[in-house]
Amino acid sequence: MSEEDFEKISQQVEAGVDNEPPPRFAFIGECGVGKSSTLNALFNAGLEVSHIEACTQTVKGVEVFCSQVDGVKGGLVAYDMPGLGESQLKQREHIKLYEEVLKDVDVALWILDAQNRAIASVQQYLQTELQAIHPQLLERMVIALNKVDLVYPGATDWIDSANLPSEQQEKNIHGRVKDVNKRIREVLPHWKGRIVGYSAYRRYNLPQLFNAMMDAVPRKRKWVVASRKALADFRELVDPQLLPPEKRPQRAIHQQPQPEKISDMLANMPPDEYAKFATDRRAFLAWLRQKGL
Repeated sequence: MSEEDFEKISQQVEAGVDNEPPPRFAFIGECGVGKSSTLNALFNAGLEVSHIEACTQTVKGVEVFCSQVDGVKGGLVAYDMPGLGESQLKQREHIKLYEEVLKDVDVALWILDAQNRAIASVQQYLQTELQAIHPQLLERMVIALNKVDLVYPGATDWIDSANLPSEQQEKNIHGRVKDVNKRIREVLPHWKGRIVGYSAYRRYNLPQLFNAMMDAVPRKRKWVVASRKALADFRELVDPQLLPPEKRPQRAIHQQPQPEKISDMLANMPPDEYAKFATDRRAFLAWLRQKGL
């Protein structure tokens, strides 16, 4: 492949990435659990952030463009949803907004207060209103357990110098995560998501929360997330023989044996078999799966 052809293909790939809608996340939960503070803690630390409106003026979307944050590249959109449980009148309005927004997002983060052991109302929301809106979204929902720095014995037991929970707090935090996991599965038995205990105020465990969000993106949109994580890894999966010489990776001295290249396999294939695959796409794909490619 010539340098010119390689650059043309690279530009086409980049154009496809640029035109694909960015990953979209909804921060949901009851009033006062720290949805807005979590969003700000994750995305407003020295980044340029522009506020956009989604659906109505009461739902705020924050569009985040990351030039480089822990190796993450690209943009994403996070919606700060109104808190549930404010009042019966507001509840109807908020559920309507949830219906409009959740149908278009990739991941939902349900934020809970780690101190609050009573989650019957949360179970009710998940089992009724939100289950009716987008059941597939709930299956991979991330449970974000905020304010773990206040878990018993409380803030005075937090180790400020290390910004870590005390031994007793850490034990109780694990207990809360285990209990919440059990309660969520009572109403969502097929739930495949994760629970992350963190503190927006302390900036504790935010990378773990961010990774859980990215991992929850549905399979068909995984490539969009990959473009935010490590675009530089693209060439590592390309047969070096297809790259221009100056773009081929240097061979290591003690390089491990590499799998047989597709180009070599096709070159050594009998003519009649090659002709069959050239005219039968389904057979060719089945052959690739058989070879583990």
